Amino acid sequence: MNRFRRVAHVLAAGVLAVLGVAVVPAASAQTQPSPLNYQVQVTGADPMNAQDGDSLRITISGLPTRAVANYYVCPEQLPDSLVINKLDPVTHTRSWVHDDSMVNRVAAYCGQFNDELSSSSFSGPPKDRGRSAATKNIVFDTYVPRGAATPHAVPYDPGLTDIVKSPQFPWPANPGNKKFSFACDENHPCTLTLRITIPWTPTSPAQKVIDSSIRFRASAPGIKIQGCGGIGPSTLTGSMPERFGRTAVDWNQMLCAPTKAAQPVNIVNETEDVGLTSFDKGDTDVVVTGSGGALAAQQVRARSYVPVGLNATVLAAIGWTPDDRDDLGTRLKSRLSDHLAFSWDDLANLLSKGGEQPGSTGRGGIFVDGSALVNRNRALAAIGPSEVGGAADARAGRSDLAFFGVAGEAGPGTVPLVLSSRLNGSPAWKYARFVNHQGEPLKGSDGPVGVVTDLNGLNLGDDTAHNVDAKTGRINVRKQVSNATLGNGGDCVNGCVNWVVTDLATATENGWTPVALPNGHGGYVAPTPKSLEAAAAHAEATKDGSIRLVANGDPEAYPLAYVESVAAPVNPLVDASCAPEAAKQAQLAAFLKASINEGQSGMGPGMVPLPPDLLSAAQAASAKVGSGTATASCHEQKEARNPGAADGGPGAGQPAGATPLGGGFGGPLPRSGSNGPGAAEAAALAMKAPTQASMQEGRSVAAAVQIPLFPGAGVLGALIPLLALVALVFLPPTTGYLTAGKPLPPWLNQFAGRVIALRRRA
Repeated sequence: MNRFRRVAHVLAAGVLAVLGVAVVPAASAQTQPSPLNYQVQVTGADPMNAQDGDSLRITISGLPTRAVANYYVCPEQLPDSLVINKLDPVTHTRSWVHDDSMVNRVAAYCGQFNDELSSSSFSGPPKDRGRSAATKNIVFDTYVPRGAATPHAVPYDPGLTDIVKSPQFPWPANPGNKKFSFACDENHPCTLTLRITIPWTPTSPAQKVIDSSIRFRASAPGIKIQGCGGIGPSTLTGSMPERFGRTAVDWNQMLCAPTKAAQPVNIVNETEDVGLTSFDKGDTDVVVTGSGGALAAQQVRARSYVPVGLNATVLAAIGWTPDDRDDLGTRLKSRLSDHLAFSWDDLANLLSKGGEQPGSTGRGGIFVDGSALVNRNRALAAIGPSEVGGAADARAGRSDLAFFGVAGEAGPGTVPLVLSSRLNGSPAWKYARFVNHQGEPLKGSDGPVGVVTDLNGLNLGDDTAHNVDAKTGRINVRKQVSNATLGNGGDCVNGCVNWVVTDLATATENGWTPVALPNGHGGYVAPTPKSLEAAAAHAEATKDGSIRLVANGDPEAYPLAYVESVAAPVNPLVDASCAPEAAKQAQLAAFLKASINEGQSGMGPGMVPLPPDLLSAAQAASAKVGSGTATASCHEQKEARNPGAADGGPGAGQPAGATPLGGGFGGPLPRSGSNGPGAAEAAALAMKAPTQASMQEGRSVAAAVQIPLFPGAGVLGALIPLLALVALVFLPPTTGYLTAGKPLPPWLNQFAGRVIALRRRA
């Protein structure tokens, strides 16, 4: 074995020696190459202030014909310890000398990089990417990674080699078998190093250029409020879906960062139904929802829905299509960037007919050659067979038996509600015939889908109905489509697409392209600021005071747009003893005022500011907040925690003249059955929400501990007990979202109790 290894390394040494000569040809053989005059442009995320997974585009322009390039993740300081075997032209003997070739250093030290977000390898294309004959540019669509390189030996670095010292290799000095690795995170900047190759021509020699100008630094995904003083006595708690996180952070920082004051709102990540329940019981002060009270299990606490922005339900396409050509005429994959056009039947079939056998009846046959969808979209028609399936499989996104191509975020929310409400009643909005593992028809199979509030409801409660592979949390959805994001692997050799049912803000943050939908006049309209503003011109007030958008036949309006609202209490905020909390009430008023004024110009990606008419409605809704009485608040608190205990029944806490509460989409939706949330949602709703007393206890502990920014998985493990203590209540200002809605394990509750006990003794 050792002899074989030595022979292999000798051969490799010879290859490197030849490569070293090839990179810089002798002047006598051909003319010296002139310096390249090219430009590198980086768009999307700010690489030095990014989070893992932020979308990034690298454009190289000004290169000559037939130029190719690739990129590699490298440490910021690239080691320079390589040796190479070279022939002395005078003595004609070989010896080992220092190798300063940048090409060889990149190949040696920039090893396989493992990205934390996708939990898989992150790399450039498997082959060098050619220049587009149309644009004359080389374009890489990728994202900013965070993680570490796999520890590996560096054969021609004496201190990191795995070569055994011998007469042929006298230089190895690695008795401890050290290996090389490096990390890329917020504390360790790295580079996306470009290797540009210019082929030989009769008038110019071949060239290889290494460009390390793209530096990046990525933190872990999540919500981080920076520059503020953390949690304060008057900090509000705000339940909100993840899609609103970036906007909430921007508003917090706008209000507290200039003076380093306490943050106005502590962000608690909850699904909309759980958030509405927390709000109703008084465990959170405000809640963000896009569908009024339609997802609320109970509606005792009088609330005013204050419009704050426009968003939309979208079907996002993530993938690549070979619709371009390089300088040699070879097909060149490009990232999907045009808005594909879907009919309502296409959308209904995609989500109701199952993902198996997309080459025949799966997905309603919409991805087979010659279908209306494929004929309508040149980018889909260009996609061909992969190493794991036919063209229809690649278009549908099916790559194996674990993922059938369509993903989305699990849990009740506005996104599936808006989508299914629009499709409800359509002949195509009908399940295929599904059977379980025993061959028995599933309940609801071959029947109408109806209105769903949770994407998991589209699977009829059985894993044989592969409609939508919904995941808990946006990060897990992103992991599901990581292969299509980079366009690498055997399932994407001739193009590929994954599909995500999501919202416009989430799609924009991730760099995903939403499809265009019918405008009712023979055309298609994509979700853009302009089309959302057109939809907002057709706003309707609902029974509970929230606002719903109805396209109303407007060809310029995107038909699945909706209004994001902050639901805030009509009656004043009170503590556990029913005493008014004046400071928090003032903070609430300031936050709402900012959200519908200067906050409109500081929203997260994809969120669209309110037009003037809705701003006027927002001001009117904001004026109702806190207009009731503390007595009514106390009454609501008791009734919400123990329905029927207080006189007057549900809704008794509403002040005189308040609008009766009802579902924003025609009343609260059913919370069981084949079309609604299942046992998982019921369990989440049954979880006891924290009391105001426990909230104050958690606040005291959190205020006494300073938690640094997330530097890695090891630190996260150390923070888990404290994160559990403040679950659903308070997150420290420098942590990310904490997913709520699941019962905490008994040991974690016991540990939290001990922490509180220790705090009391102190």
